[in-house]
Amino acid sequence: MEWSNLLIPAKVRETSSVTKTQNDERSPFKADFDTVCNCTGIRRLQDKAQVFPLEKGDYARTRLTHSIEVMSIAESLGVHAINVIKKIDRPSAKLEEQLRHIPVILRAAALLHDMGNPPFGHLGEGIIADWFRSKLETLIIEPQNNKVVFSDNSSIGVNKLINKLNEEQKCDLYNFEGNAQLLRLITKLNYVVDENGMNLTYPVLATVIKYPCSSYDCEKAKKKEENDLLKKKPGFFCSEKELYHAINDKLQLSNNRYPLTFLLEAADDIAYLTADIEDAHKKGIISLNTVEKIFNDVAKEGDGFAKEIVDEIKKYRGQGENRGIQDIDNYIMQRLRIFIKGNMISKVMDSFEKNYLPIMQGSFKEELLDESEAKNVVSVIREKIEKGHIYFSKEIVRSKIKSYEILSYLLDAFVPCVFNVENNGQNDDKDSLIYNLFSDNYRFICDQATKGLNISDGEYVYNKLLLVTDFVSGMTDSYAKDMYELLVASE
Repeated sequence: MEWSNLLIPAKVRETSSVTKTQNDERSPFKADFDTVCNCTGIRRLQDKAQVFPLEKGDYARTRLTHSIEVMSIAESLGVHAINVIKKIDRPSAKLEEQLRHIPVILRAAALLHDMGNPPFGHLGEGIIADWFRSKLETLIIEPQNNKVVFSDNSSIGVNKLINKLNEEQKCDLYNFEGNAQLLRLITKLNYVVDENGMNLTYPVLATVIKYPCSSYDCEKAKKKEENDLLKKKPGFFCSEKELYHAINDKLQLSNNRYPLTFLLEAADDIAYLTADIEDAHKKGIISLNTVEKIFNDVAKEGDGFAKEIVDEIKKYRGQGENRGIQDIDNYIMQRLRIFIKGNMISKVMDSFEKNYLPIMQGSFKEELLDESEAKNVVSVIREKIEKGHIYFSKEIVRSKIKSYEILSYLLDAFVPCVFNVENNGQNDDKDSLIYNLFSDNYRFICDQATKGLNISDGEYVYNKLLLVTDFVSGMTDSYAKDMYELLVASE
């Protein structure tokens, strides 16, 4: 891969939707950043969970505050990346001018990176995928009226809704993924001007495609037990397959991950790994003593970074006592987060330089953090702190159970509705009334994709089901809860 190709500011629609003013000197990438800052999706992030679903307090991070923190880290990594590229590639003056756009691309991508996630964090992705894996086979088309209903009769073959779909379409639903939904959201569903969505540049789009892999290829890799990070999850649905290939061809990626994606991924990981501990401590889920003991055990095994963390805790404790800080543990946790974050950023910068050539050759298939000197501390935070103490704490488990109930109920109601609605929702039956709650934009996009088709056609069925996942994944946590309560009350 070459930066002269990677930084081409190509778009699906090359012409601007508005006439550029004489004093508008923004680069195409800065224009992308401004577009992202003003989009609907970013406002919804303020009411989407980062770790704590249906959180009532105002302290714990939301997807919006998390994304802002990721943006801050990603920009710093981008500035360092320019220095690495200059040092190793020795680019021409013209290419150096192009490289200065890297931090702006990363800023835009960081704000975007979580917009495709449904309500209730990553749990929401699993709930949607689980629903389709367990419920799609139970939906049948009644031959007498073409109504879609749930049925326990497994012998009904020809009338099963699932039989209208091809394998790629099934895989999209069975492996629903926020990363793939993000590409769909920003290139189609944000219908502000036309069918090109936000019409962002290919480099920004490529940066947020975390996995250059379709859900179908991802499923095949799982069955073969391939241990390939880039096939871990779907990066795009078959509805956006043509767009993915256009980006891949234009930037000459050869189906490799875009180099800046490694930096975005690292920024995301650093932000949540450090923030989750602080949030959990603030909520009383994990104590400072527990955190200190965990890091002390790793330090005793000879890990230098862990020893530095333990030493910093002792130092902050002494400083807090000398200053008469009332809540010393909270003081220490806040300072500890900053220390760990800063060191992880530095170690990722070293990892990027060390692995720069394999990244550009497309042969690097690991996470930068996992290949850095922070890898032991990262593993400890993920396994012993997050999985061991945070993600399955009683408070979070209660919220997760409620999240399952809400999303499963909504899917039960919405999926038959989109097939059974009549007269475009202009009736007073329940399906029509529910259909009117769907986004007008999403309904329009579905109507365009299904024009001239009917329920006997796989594309019709697939796009109707995407209408449901589009609507559900676009909801905030509170909106999903309110919608659930509305529908339950109507029974």
